[in-house]
Amino acid sequence: MPEPKKTRDSSSRVQITVALIGLLGVVATALISNWNNIFPRRTAALATSVAPSTTSASESAKRIERPPQGAEPPEQDSEHRVHSNGRMVIRATYLYDLDSGVEQDAGADFWWEHETMKTWFLTPQNGAAFYVVGPVKFESVKWSDMEHFPYSTEKINATEGAANRIPAGTVVAYRTHKGRLGKLIVDDYGFNLAIRWRTYD
Repeated sequence: MPEPKKTRDSSSRVQITVALIGLLGVVATALISNWNNIFPRRTAALATSVAPSTTSASESAKRIERPPQGAEPPEQDSEHRVHSNGRMVIRATYLYDLDSGVEQDAGADFWWEHETMKTWFLTPQNGAAFYVVGPVKFESVKWSDMEHFPYSTEKINATEGAANRIPAGTVVAYRTHKGRLGKLIVDDYGFNLAIRWRTYD
């Protein structure tokens, strides 16, 4: 017959083991039921706000990466909804679409034409038209202004020097080949251009 002390010790160990198993079950249940709160899923931030469009795989591959919009939210005035906007680098000799904000050959709105190493033009394409507003604040150019600008399909001289019509800080309004109005500002002028653009519906 076992001694009473050993029986009590064995019984205590069984009770502690059962209690620990129960506690682990409670903790596991709490973790499972609150898993999404404790470990939320990360979602990828959008780099630019561009309305859905039908672009080919090659066009998507050419899309210019832009910094996340947070520092400068798009203007949403009472007149018209923003269709697309963002920042992009305009590479020498390439064509760009301002409806979707991509570098592409077909359906482009302008060509950053380099006739020679020293002679450059912003050249409208496919019926798109432009108007050089000048060195003004980007947000100061409103839809009501853009409605009345005398847009032109003529080349805009961008050759470095006194003849250059789009130095850094210049705002250019435009009408895309799809008929949308918009504006861009040249943030950095050179062999390549750095611009911000905003196209309205």
